Amino acid sequence: MFIQIDEQQKKSFALFNLGFRPFFLVSAYSAIILMAIWGLLYTNSIELNNYYGVIDWHSHEMLFGYSIAVVAGFLLTAVKNWTNVDTISKTPLAILAGVWLLARILPFTPAPGMLIALVDISFFFLLMLAVAHPIIKVKQWNNLIIIAILGSFLLADILVQGQHLGFISTGVIQGNSLAIYSVLLIIQVLTGRVMPHFTRIVVPGTEVVERPALEKTLLVGLVLLAIADVLALNNLLISFLAGILLVAHIMRVFPWFSKPVLDTPILWVLYAGYLWLLIGFIMKVFVGFGWVTNNLAIHAWTVGTIGITTYGMMSRVALGHTGREMVPPRFAVAGFYLLFMAAFIRVILPLISMSHYILWIELSILFWILAFTLFAIAYTPVLTQPRVDGRSG
Repeated sequence: MFIQIDEQQKKSFALFNLGFRPFFLVSAYSAIILMAIWGLLYTNSIELNNYYGVIDWHSHEMLFGYSIAVVAGFLLTAVKNWTNVDTISKTPLAILAGVWLLARILPFTPAPGMLIALVDISFFFLLMLAVAHPIIKVKQWNNLIIIAILGSFLLADILVQGQHLGFISTGVIQGNSLAIYSVLLIIQVLTGRVMPHFTRIVVPGTEVVERPALEKTLLVGLVLLAIADVLALNNLLISFLAGILLVAHIMRVFPWFSKPVLDTPILWVLYAGYLWLLIGFIMKVFVGFGWVTNNLAIHAWTVGTIGITTYGMMSRVALGHTGREMVPPRFAVAGFYLLFMAAFIRVILPLISMSHYILWIELSILFWILAFTLFAIAYTPVLTQPRVDGRSG
């Protein structure tokens, strides 16, 4: 009897069956915990010393903690579909997730800086290996762009750690900027692959036309913008590149969108994230002319584009890869609205009233935390329990 109970418990625990499960789970909870700590630190409600310092810790953890965890979960799942080769699961997947978690904890301990940096950097190296193996095995050379982007993320973390360890005089700002563009590159590539097809499922007449010249323009343009921004080149050049990308992205997304999209939450949330991508490019154009601060442009992309798009993709992937109907729980749909409001409050309201800037930040933090709390409530059972259709994964 005891053996049967143990076997049943083992079968009912599916957290490490596939990459999206542990990484989406830790993403959700880290989004809550990291932002809650940041809110308390920002309002001087607590003092919490760590290896990175207060401001740098916030930016590092949201980019190299939360964002990369979502990316890891998505890629370890998507690459399996693209290549028909199993990605890591069970113990290797648990170890990779453990390295990510250790990198979040160590900065608050007396551990040597070198150890903290090595653990953090090693996660990106291990993730690259895990993603590259299936791609190289089946020779899907077109997907090497994903490995290259992960490599840029690795370089970004090396720059950040290099400054904190005293090896270089500057690296945090450049590393953070490179990390943002690395996530945007992944979002740009993946939205081009999945959004038109997701839309056509809901709206059968959606135009899905291969436009390789436009996709190359988007790729080259975003890489050039990243280089110009990371290296702090001419502001007008940055505005020019951002303007080109804005027009190119509008040309890309316009044929996909139609009014019926707004009737499907699991779909419109991705378009909401795309809208903030466009707003970010508009902000970057304005930054070059000195009309808005770069901080607002950054948060249009981080809270808006990255926050909403990752939330929406996690909601969709978790349902699809556990055999469930593509209808998000009501809590998650409420989270879509809350997260959009978090971005609006953080980016747009300061343009209207800068005198309430601290209030806008505090409200944005609150809306972000509420959104991911609802996600955690809705999706913790989904991510930890076996597929409802009995299949593996």
